[in-house]
Amino acid sequence: MDIIEAIEHRISCRAFTDEAITDDTLAQIQQKINEINEQTGLHFQLYGPRENGTALDLSKSMFASDPLYYAALAAQDDAISKEKLGYYGEQLVLFITQLGLETCWVAGTYDHETVRVELAEGEVLHDVIPIGYAPEKMPLKQRTIRKGLRKRDKKLSDLWQAYIPFDQAPEWVQACIEAAQKGPSAINGQPYVFTQDSADAPIRAGLSHTRSGLVYTDLGIAKCHFEIVACACGMKGSWEWGVGGAFVVEE
Repeated sequence: MDIIEAIEHRISCRAFTDEAITDDTLAQIQQKINEINEQTGLHFQLYGPRENGTALDLSKSMFASDPLYYAALAAQDDAISKEKLGYYGEQLVLFITQLGLETCWVAGTYDHETVRVELAEGEVLHDVIPIGYAPEKMPLKQRTIRKGLRKRDKKLSDLWQAYIPFDQAPEWVQACIEAAQKGPSAINGQPYVFTQDSADAPIRAGLSHTRSGLVYTDLGIAKCHFEIVACACGMKGSWEWGVGGAFVVEE
């Protein structure tokens, strides 16, 4: 699948099979992690099965089974680092999705005694990304949790605060915001908001609140999805980092 199809396909997978991942696929994931780390200074890591056959223990109240592999997403503990971790972590998630695997962003619902991670000075483990194959039929637990979280989806118009209403915004903008909404966010809170003061002003990405540090990661994920779809719509550009950062379209 291409990356747009990956955005459409990706869900927060909460059940994994014991189907092995090939060495070639694992090598591709590790190469992607290496590229991200070299480009950004983030500290992503890939871990495989322990002696019991699984990689780590996820919360039994939120997951139906444990994965064979996971990525540990470590970085410095400041707002920009968290935003970059969300932006590049979602790039990794979409890449893994394109390989035919399933993932989930997990900030805390796992047994911290079972997680493996290497941390440099000042770094913390922000999230883990379970990686594996999903069962053919989604378990009842996953269906129930997913249904409850998706009920919290905000209206697309609530994610757009501008000089014109959402339904009058350019089609490419509407497509980008819809793609952002399809991305994961902590407890599906969708704390990001896109703004534009005038037709000549840049689109900016802000936050509706900063009650939790997780919102900065959510902002990075939303920027990632927005940028991917903007490029697909012929509006190639990149985001400035930080709350209120502008989407700068290439001339």
